[in-house]
Amino acid sequence: MLNVSDSAELSMSKPTRVGWFIGGFFLHFAIMYPGFMTYDAVNQILEARAVVFSDWHPPLMAMIWRLLEHLMPGPAPMLFLQLGLIWLGAFLVFHAFFQSCCSKIAAILLCTLFFLPPMFGVSGAILKDMLMWGTLLTAFGVAGHINSMTNREPWLTGLLSIFTLLLLWLAILLRHNAIFATIPLLGIAIFRLFPKDNLWGLIRAIIPAAIIAALLFAASGAINKHLSDRHTQPWVANAAFDIVGILKRMEDKTAQQTLFAQLAESFNASGTVEPVLQAYTPMYWREIFRSKPPTLLLPENSIGPVIHGFESFTDEQLTALHQLWTQSIMVEPLLWLRHRFAVSKYVLGWVPESSWSPVIMGMDFPLDLAKDYGSIQVSTPLQNKLETVLYTLIDAWFFQPWPYFLTLIIILLVVIFRPIKANIEIICLSLSGLLHETGLMLAAPSPDFRYSHYMVFCTLLALLMLARPKMRIIH
Repeated sequence: MLNVSDSAELSMSKPTRVGWFIGGFFLHFAIMYPGFMTYDAVNQILEARAVVFSDWHPPLMAMIWRLLEHLMPGPAPMLFLQLGLIWLGAFLVFHAFFQSCCSKIAAILLCTLFFLPPMFGVSGAILKDMLMWGTLLTAFGVAGHINSMTNREPWLTGLLSIFTLLLLWLAILLRHNAIFATIPLLGIAIFRLFPKDNLWGLIRAIIPAAIIAALLFAASGAINKHLSDRHTQPWVANAAFDIVGILKRMEDKTAQQTLFAQLAESFNASGTVEPVLQAYTPMYWREIFRSKPPTLLLPENSIGPVIHGFESFTDEQLTALHQLWTQSIMVEPLLWLRHRFAVSKYVLGWVPESSWSPVIMGMDFPLDLAKDYGSIQVSTPLQNKLETVLYTLIDAWFFQPWPYFLTLIIILLVVIFRPIKANIEIICLSLSGLLHETGLMLAAPSPDFRYSHYMVFCTLLALLMLARPKMRIIH
């Protein structure tokens, strides 16, 4: 039972705990200001300024950036939004899952996570991945408040549930593969609405969560299509990548040449299969378009200051390629899985060449797009120093996704056999990170570290949640 002095100490410490998150946000923002521009970011801000939106990147993000540019041109407002969501989510997670059982040490440790090298190195880049991270983390924090202190206020429970749903929908609108991460986070919201202290109760929450996530995904596709002025068909890259991956592993040369001829026809290309097979690597989809002599070719000006992607493809080409993609996977599922397993080794960092860009700062500005973008950001001395230090660490194990992936599996196995209700947040957070990474293994076009960034954070946060009993003892 809490005595008067304990109660006074707790109430006095609350502003201090809030201060850690506010101070952490402003420190993070100040260090990264005004934000770092990559190819993706420059392309998106050019679309925002031209008010012509493509679907190569989420059109909603470019539209948001269009509005933010009225406040201040350049990356700074978007950096503020990205980091604001991340730090808001962190505070909500602390308030929901740490405050009742731990002292300010939990707040300090949670704030510290954002300044660890694997989280910090990418966090200042203007990327849809960072916005997705912020929306997912905020949704997790909001879901943690459902039915915790609102049993006598059903309207507040309903409001929190709707807010969680909208945030998760926003994550899918910003990053279509966020659907995998959203399912367990929707699951925790449903579970907290209808709590059952057993595994079946969790399964009953996850099943409707998966259905809702699928509906949100379908709605997001329709919305993005409506918002886009230009349809660049980014799925074509994945289709060609998967088909060539199957081709590479086919032993029947006649069947191989037949499949290649169908692929080449859908691209209006010609030639033989050998150059494409030699160019193929599971590391990156674009390599199959760099074969010599050329066979498959990217459309002219497909990626640049204005992204055309596969916009020039006719409806007949797109239909033929989509059918070929589906049929190839259905006819040769084992070869497709072998291709995806090879891709996964790069995604998880099991091979020396990966992963890409674990640090994205000033050196990553695309100089060839500078004339279209405008003035190039000059990094501060502190940013230069931090970037130099981080680059000396990029080959370290903590910049590889696989240790986090394995750790999440272990965490899940540990907590799944404990009382579900007491560990629901750890279970759903771990599942969210694992499913998101699994989605990359099935569909990622390259081993960019930023793709795995969310899973890395889920691992660190799950470990911190597991340590709550120890922090209670320290307190």
